[in-house]
Amino acid sequence: MLAFLTSAMLGGAVLAYLRHEIGDLTLILIGSALLLGFYSWAIPPLLRRSFLRILVVLPPFLLLGVIGGIVVWEYVPDAARDKVYPALVTGSVIVLGWFVTFLFSSYAEAQKFHLQRRDTLIALRNEIFALVDKLDNQPIAAHAEKVQKRILSGDGTDAKGNPIEYFPFSTMESEPIVFEAISSSIPALGEDTVASVVRFYAEYTDLRRMVEDSRNEQTQKLSRERRVAFHQQLTNRRTSTLRWGLSALVAINIEMGHENPEGINRSGENEDVNP
Repeated sequence: MLAFLTSAMLGGAVLAYLRHEIGDLTLILIGSALLLGFYSWAIPPLLRRSFLRILVVLPPFLLLGVIGGIVVWEYVPDAARDKVYPALVTGSVIVLGWFVTFLFSSYAEAQKFHLQRRDTLIALRNEIFALVDKLDNQPIAAHAEKVQKRILSGDGTDAKGNPIEYFPFSTMESEPIVFEAISSSIPALGEDTVASVVRFYAEYTDLRRMVEDSRNEQTQKLSRERRVAFHQQLTNRRTSTLRWGLSALVAINIEMGHENPEGINRSGENEDVNP
């Protein structure tokens, strides 16, 4: 309480001194500028950007208002000023109302855009993490090495001693439902995020097609060496898809403002694969 009273007394003394030295009008202008500066700093960023948009279009109107005031003051006869002043006041109120309406509509539009962007990022992050975690829950390189050895050596012999071919079974990758549903909202994201997300889904689409090809009859009729080569390509595609998925998650976390964007709660079975 004592500190508050001391600050109030010092502030009153300074204001009294300034008022005596520089005049009331100058003091009002300085106080208004300080108040507007503090207000522009304290308001939310979305509303601040709306104010900045107004500042872009406001100067011509202010210039016209100043010119109109000068014309009225200098060139309109004193007898006619009583009729002109109400028109100027009415016009000023209309223009002020237009700017207030523009401010609120601009802020509402920015808020809607922000919410749409946030929801898009959350939806993409959840789906990409689910797809990435499925790839990351087993060591891709070590598992592929075992599978390719079994393809070359076969899977033993049957009752008559004939060699049995080994055909690995790859589970079908899930369809990216969320990405297809919100693809129209992707342009609202940042450039780096869009690049990483689109690249991941392109890799993931190619992976799904390769898994489909691995299960058809034509692939199974290939020689062991060619089936091993195909499986190596499939393994490389899995690795690149995982890497681009992690990169997309990092980009999304950065755009969402996470303090540790690379802190992804991944399964971690492929520590050699990083964004």
